[in-house]
Amino acid sequence: MTKQTEPRSGSGRSAPGKAVAGWRRQLGELALACAGSFPSEEAQRLRDMHRLLAKAPTSAVLRGAVVPDAERLEQLIAAEASSAAALSLLGSQCGYLLSRGAGGQHLASVVLPGAVEEISASGDTLTLALVGALALALADTDLREPECGAAGREAPGRSARLN
Repeated sequence: MTKQTEPRSGSGRSAPGKAVAGWRRQLGELALACAGSFPSEEAQRLRDMHRLLAKAPTSAVLRGAVVPDAERLEQLIAAEASSAAALSLLGSQCGYLLSRGAGGQHLASVVLPGAVEEISASGDTLTLALVGALALALADTDLREPECGAAGREAPGRSARLN
């Protein structure tokens, strides 16, 4: 009599692994949406990012991003301070660089703690570019833990450059 094995379902990933993969896929979709959005859609993209950050499968995948208070985010949107709302998504350990070309296209680069390089995205507004770059950076699976030097600080020369 031979022993039967149960068929493997899906890719063999664990439930938490599948949740993280699905979350990262949604972040990639949001980044694409930001690149194709009109300025009038930036409030919705901010809400989309907030929703994704709030439902992160684990806090570890946030990698320095912040989930701002929903009410405060809505206040910033209502006050037409979408750039401030977008910046509120970045924690103090996140690096960023913002640029605007003469033609009006915005470019944002984001470096998360432990990342080996910055991730960039463009958009019709600063907000769309920054939300897109953050979404891409969080979706990036090639992140490493920061190497710490004395007093828990990141070792010199090991962080990514933004220029």
